[in-house]
Amino acid sequence: MSTFFSKSMGVVAAAVALWAAPAHAQDIPASKQMRIIVPYSAGGTSDILGRKLAQQLGERLGRQVIVDNKAGAGGAIGTEATVRADADGSTLLLHSGAIATEPAIKARLPYDVTRDLAAVTTVVRGPFALLVSNDLPVKNVGELVAYAKANPGKVNFGTPGMGTSVHFASEYFKAAAKAPLTHVPYKGASAALTALMGNEVQMVIDPLSTARKYAEAGKMKALALTTARRSDLWPGMPTVAEAGVPGFDAAVWYGLYVPAKTPAATVERLNKEVVAILESPEMRKWLSSEGLEPVGDTPAQSQQFLVQDIAHWKALAKSAGIQPE
Repeated sequence: MSTFFSKSMGVVAAAVALWAAPAHAQDIPASKQMRIIVPYSAGGTSDILGRKLAQQLGERLGRQVIVDNKAGAGGAIGTEATVRADADGSTLLLHSGAIATEPAIKARLPYDVTRDLAAVTTVVRGPFALLVSNDLPVKNVGELVAYAKANPGKVNFGTPGMGTSVHFASEYFKAAAKAPLTHVPYKGASAALTALMGNEVQMVIDPLSTARKYAEAGKMKALALTTARRSDLWPGMPTVAEAGVPGFDAAVWYGLYVPAKTPAATVERLNKEVVAILESPEMRKWLSSEGLEPVGDTPAQSQQFLVQDIAHWKALAKSAGIQPE
């Protein structure tokens, strides 16, 4: 064998070794059941989205991916289960924006999501809609704010409970509009919407898909969307920002996370697969029907977004006088 050929084979072998190392790091143990932990009960948006992602991720990876509902403690039970899971890519967490509001209302958590979890991607984002009772004599956000200021104590807003992303979005609106609104927490979104229909509360912020259904049925009035820009998901509906509260921007969103020590190559592999799912025409169409838009950012971008969102809600909680429990 010539010296040149021997050296060439050595270079090739080294190149193969370099290529094979990250590929091996991307492997998710075939002997392990892959699961997406959803920290809420079955039937809600988190669960429905989780099952859609599990099905399509399983098809792309050629293996079964199940949804594991671990509800309770506002999402903390499922989050802690993920933090404590093996860091090999076999366990993912699909969490709502509540993962960012939770640190603002809970002083003692058994984990730090920015330290103990690694972001795979921000999966989807969608507008909330600002809804008011049919009995409230207002037609737009400007009139709502003016009415609340002229009638202190007469405009109450309902939420699915303390510390939820809807609660924080509502407190954000109250602070940004400088309106004297009173919070009335309920046990779930459906209870808050029922209260709005009965005029027990006069305002509710709710995800677009359910808000549009109720508004178009004439059971309540939709005044605006909460995102900074208008959405094709509800053509013609103005934003809170353009309707009288400049700079306002709040959204419902969901992200995918894995235990922090998961190899970077495995995180990148999961990101690549999930982004491909989100970019498919079928998934885009399905998400639109659910009032959501695909995001599919990089792990680094998603991690940065989470850190910034937590800081935003902590600042809001402090200014609103919401004390961590």
